[in-house]
Amino acid sequence: MPRHIPTCKGPPFKRPEVDLSAMLNVEQMKQLQVIMIAIMDEIQAQIRDNFDKMTITPVGPTEGITAPPAPTLTIPTSPDDATANSKRTEIDLAMASLTELKREALGHFGKWRGLVFKRVQEIVIKNGGTGGHVVRQGPQHAPVVPLMTGDASNAQHIQDYPPMYTALCNLPKEKRALILHTMLLMLLGLDQYSTYSRIALIKLATAMEVPTYVLLQDEYRVSQALAQIIKGISADEVAQKRAEEGKPTKRWRSNGNNPGGPGISDVLAEPLVAMGIGTVFGGIGVSTSVTATLLAGIGAADSTVAVGTLFGLYGARQGGKTMDAYAKDIQDFALIPMHGSPQSELLDPKDVPAENRRMRVTIGISGWCTEENDFQYPWKAFGRLNEVYALRWELEALSKFGAALQTVMKSTAWSDAKRDPAWQNVFTSLKTSHWPDTLIKTSKVMDNPWTIAMVRAEKTGLVLAEILNNKVQGERAVSLVGYGLGARVIYACLTSLSEKRAFGVIENVVLFGAPCPSEIRVWTAMKSVVTGRLINVYSKNDYLLGFLYRTCAWNFGIAGLQPIEGVPRVENVDLSDCINNHLHYPYHIGNVLLQLRWEDADLVEINKELPKRSLVMREGRNLAQGRRDGNNPGLREKNGNVIKGPRIGQNQKDKAGTKHANGSKDRFVTKQLGGKTKQTWNQGNHHVHSHTEQDSPKTRRERNRMDNQRPAGAHRHGGYQV
Repeated sequence: MPRHIPTCKGPPFKRPEVDLSAMLNVEQMKQLQVIMIAIMDEIQAQIRDNFDKMTITPVGPTEGITAPPAPTLTIPTSPDDATANSKRTEIDLAMASLTELKREALGHFGKWRGLVFKRVQEIVIKNGGTGGHVVRQGPQHAPVVPLMTGDASNAQHIQDYPPMYTALCNLPKEKRALILHTMLLMLLGLDQYSTYSRIALIKLATAMEVPTYVLLQDEYRVSQALAQIIKGISADEVAQKRAEEGKPTKRWRSNGNNPGGPGISDVLAEPLVAMGIGTVFGGIGVSTSVTATLLAGIGAADSTVAVGTLFGLYGARQGGKTMDAYAKDIQDFALIPMHGSPQSELLDPKDVPAENRRMRVTIGISGWCTEENDFQYPWKAFGRLNEVYALRWELEALSKFGAALQTVMKSTAWSDAKRDPAWQNVFTSLKTSHWPDTLIKTSKVMDNPWTIAMVRAEKTGLVLAEILNNKVQGERAVSLVGYGLGARVIYACLTSLSEKRAFGVIENVVLFGAPCPSEIRVWTAMKSVVTGRLINVYSKNDYLLGFLYRTCAWNFGIAGLQPIEGVPRVENVDLSDCINNHLHYPYHIGNVLLQLRWEDADLVEINKELPKRSLVMREGRNLAQGRRDGNNPGLREKNGNVIKGPRIGQNQKDKAGTKHANGSKDRFVTKQLGGKTKQTWNQGNHHVHSHTEQDSPKTRRERNRMDNQRPAGAHRHGGYQV
């Protein structure tokens, strides 16, 4: 949200009028104000409906798991209160826990709405307007990035945001494109580009029948122009500005909000003039002075502070402190740029090259690693119109988890389990706790890596929420996409953001095979901080996910196995026909993005992954039919014993309990392994210990001592190798 303008003595500051006489007449100006107010009313209604239109939808016994009813939150103080509580429905009980969240979400949007309403009211038309005669014309020098999926994303926007009627749609295409461009600049004049601003522009584009690619290209062109203003800014200047973070009188001076300052300049910054900002289609547009007024302080020649804040140059300080605070829990955490010049990791937002800056940020989060670059590979499907990063987190834990999954999936034990009569519908297995014996015997290979990775995912999600809340991305919208435990990271991040009331930060979210609850209160809280699309991609045939999640709070549902029902505007994508192996999700991401008609998907990269996906799927079918590679006998050796899983030292064990936003608690408890494994619950530190009877106490002590003697240099600290 925009920062609070400090109160100062003297006459109140008055923003200059926005004279659009060169592009609109009085009637068109009124129509623009009407459609903008209608758009803001519709967004507000959607936020309210996210809470008011929740429904309890029971699912069939073989189609999913219905979460238990919400508990009564208050103790009755009188017989009348008890009678009233007994008459409350499940929806009433669920809403009671979300009332405060709803009020604050509407209040947050109301502040943004008030600022936009004031800006729209500042538009004036003098002398009746010229009806759109050209007053500025010149060549545009901005490069153009090809949009691979423009038609599809335009159709998706029309479906998600049905066009509202406005007479502006009858104007020539140049006029409509210029109106959209003008509103983009006006919203940027608030010194932010929040998710509310973006959704409002998409709704305006669909109402005026302007294709999606026009807005996307506008965003790209403006981001490249603004990036030139802060290009080459020195580290000393950034440090000085960060030191002044708590001094609003200096911070806001470029905006003219300080009455003692020079006011908003009507001189447009040279990079914006060179890029043709304020014009469309070859230079047709408004004058540079009007463009500067639209952008307010962010478009002035001395607007490094405002532009730097937009791109996160002055918000990374708090994020750095957060990483230090969580360093003891998170051994590896870094954002890796996916496009542009090669760079190992994002150390500081000021280090991003100007040509790589965009108006929006997308972060892809992997759920396991079986190869060196698995945390990057799936996210090549994103195009270049966004600032795309891959989140590298806890590679050691993810590598052990991925190796454990591969070992089990390629074993004879997995093939035998499929032929076991106990192999049935995954929801039935969860409810009856009846699993194939061969799968139970191999569970020790997966359970410890799974438990550790789940706890690390929770902690990583909290760190991600902190750095996003502290504006490491600046004042820009962020989209999150993750699969497997990466989806668990996003779940923890969104629930934390809802607790922090960090609205207007997250635009779109896609969760693939998410090991998280499907309960409506959880997803309503998540939707409260997601302004755009919230998408759950699941497969009912992902038996491995159900088996892994059996030690967690599965009675609240499993999002990766079933659709999310009862939460408005949450989309579900069923991949049951093509996903029966949890490890296959990364190879379907590009295809699903096309199915979702994602705004910026790279068809070239998606087509490159088709041969690899075909190979993986073919290998999976071969394994399912019992044709195994002779070099990989799997878990079962000739003597019929099961090989031991990765050994985990005492210093690698994590807390075995994590809390959901709804108050339920996950317990990651190792199940009994065919009578050969003991389980011990340590009430002091909540650690889960698992060992076999063949391991003597002396052997375990020696193994743990060796694990604890790893050199300190082998650890990662906050994304840096030390």
